[in-house]
Amino acid sequence: MKTTISIFVSGSKKLKEHRLRLKALVNNLNGENRMKGLPVTLNMFSYVNLGDNQADYDNFIKNKSDMVFFIVEDRMGTKTKEEFLLASEAQKGKGRPKILVFMREFQEKTLEIEEVETLVSENSDSYYVDYSNLEDLEYKVKERLMQEVNQLVDSNGGSQKKKNRIIKVWAWFATLGCVVLLLMGLWNKWNRDKDATLLFIGGGSAVRCLEENFPEVGNVYEYDNSICIAVPTSTSWPIITSEVMQHHAIKGNHVMKTFFPVCMSAMKADESSFLKMSSREQFLSKGSVLSYRLGDDELTMYVKKSFQHELIDGKDSIRAPELAAFIKSLSEQEVMIFTTEVGSGTLTNYQRVLGPYDITISKEALGEHVDKFTDLTPKSKIRRDETPYIMLGSHFYVAREVYDEGDCRPIIVLDENGNVISKTNYLYFAGYYEDGGSSFWIPDAMVRFLIKLDPRFADYIKNNRIPRENETIIVPLDRYLNEQY
Repeated sequence: MKTTISIFVSGSKKLKEHRLRLKALVNNLNGENRMKGLPVTLNMFSYVNLGDNQADYDNFIKNKSDMVFFIVEDRMGTKTKEEFLLASEAQKGKGRPKILVFMREFQEKTLEIEEVETLVSENSDSYYVDYSNLEDLEYKVKERLMQEVNQLVDSNGGSQKKKNRIIKVWAWFATLGCVVLLLMGLWNKWNRDKDATLLFIGGGSAVRCLEENFPEVGNVYEYDNSICIAVPTSTSWPIITSEVMQHHAIKGNHVMKTFFPVCMSAMKADESSFLKMSSREQFLSKGSVLSYRLGDDELTMYVKKSFQHELIDGKDSIRAPELAAFIKSLSEQEVMIFTTEVGSGTLTNYQRVLGPYDITISKEALGEHVDKFTDLTPKSKIRRDETPYIMLGSHFYVAREVYDEGDCRPIIVLDENGNVISKTNYLYFAGYYEDGGSSFWIPDAMVRFLIKLDPRFADYIKNNRIPRENETIIVPLDRYLNEQY
């Protein structure tokens, strides 16, 4: 039984800090896995471990790696490119290693960046993931590694389940004869439903929006037979893309899949959101992304009640120019600013609203007094003393315990014309092509979830299928339902 995952990190030798951070991340994950009882060890290697010998790197990539991460800042050097082609050749021949290219986000596309994108798109089994800074890189690498760990645990457990199932089937066959054929059909259907796990990934505001607008679903952290991981939207897009692109692995035998990712996002996706890891033609040869609108969410700033400032005193709303002036004034005071994660829908909306006023909401731009909240509970430092703070959140995204205890007050964000600025929360998941591409196949667990969201799906989804009407990357199910009824 395989219990290790070997990863090789390739990239310029100048990216020393990147390697050190990822190595520390792997050590932490191994500790977490042991505490959770997960029998999987992650081993990460680079030129630091293998010495200054290219032949050793090549041998490790071809014969010993389960995954190869390529870290690219602005260009892929000659040696790194050779290692990519070597990994690609090995992947095509043996089905491994998995290849992921992590490229720093760019303001302007250069010829070198286009070359990297072309190289990745020409290899249908490699994936492209962008990152904004070291912290964002850690989040995205962690998400991919935990996905691999969960898949390995599921596959190991699935082997034992399969053995047990064979024993039971033959026992029934010996005693009940032909009746066992019916029982096998029922068993397979039950086991398929049981093993199909929904992996909820996404931001906190979408979780709150879902919980409030769809009480019949409840808290997805406690949803039956599911896993929920809070990550920013930009981290979750590649996971959905990967699921669509790997459709060949499950086509015709859907019981092989053990989890299906469901992205909850406060950001509306466009086609480019899912095409950084493949070409449009490659993507549409496998499936599409199905979307469902969860509802609107008002941008809301939360301010510590004891904090006094002329731009916010006595107000329950603030216009964008005033908000920009208020944030600029905070640089002169001891004020803690809490924002959501890099790449999250909420933070992206604040960046969009404040960008025209020369305000950049990021840890680097606002300085040492900026922190981030990744979930819906407060960090201890929020209440550790009387230091004033503000939280750039939304109606659905706030450090809930602090708000419920009355420590802060909400201020709604308005545009220049006095209109409330809202962001919309969406749900995204993969739809796999079936019946010659005329329909989307979705798993039983997802069908049940959709019916809880909207009972009309019970009449619209037939035999786990939704009709496919055109060739688009993103298919809005709301439109389908509105046209149907």
